[in-house]
Amino acid sequence: MKSTLKSARPAAHLGEVSIVTTLARTAALVVLTVLIAASARFLPPVVHLVQHVAGTQAWQSLYTLFGVESGIEREQLILIGIVLASFCVALAVQLAALAVWARIRSR
Repeated sequence: MKSTLKSARPAAHLGEVSIVTTLARTAALVVLTVLIAASARFLPPVVHLVQHVAGTQAWQSLYTLFGVESGIEREQLILIGIVLASFCVALAVQLAALAVWARIRSR
């Protein structure tokens, strides 16, 4: 009588990622996000870009959409935008790095 159970394969063959790897990727993503967000404060070209974006009509319409009236609320919305944009860039950088790493390892 033949067994219909498949043999257990290691998790690496199933495309699963270990908890340690997940934590390392998360920590790297947080560090990248913080570094990119800090660049909005310390690098003049990035500061000018943020100022340009915050002055656009599209950004001004966000103030109306969210009911932002005071200067502090405007600064908070700009900070939220910086953090969200920093996270998206950090995620793209991390995904690109992982793709390059996978390509190097497959050789």
